[in-house]
Amino acid sequence: LQIADPATCLMIGDRRHDIAGAAAVGMDSCGVLWGYGSREELTEAGATCIAADLGGLEQSIIDN
Repeated sequence: LQIADPATCLMIGDRRHDIAGAAAVGMDSCGVLWGYGSREELTEAGATCIAADLGGLEQSIIDN
């Protein structure tokens, strides 16, 4: 994607692998609870934020 600065992006994912991938390249991450991962998994992986629904995801994007 030729992203010049990963810090300007937000990874959205539902598993710890998504969160780890974001951290590896310096991206913030938002774990979403409507996928396969649990809140505990996403929190332990170090998600920047966690969204329970689309409204929460929207707010996360606005905040970041």
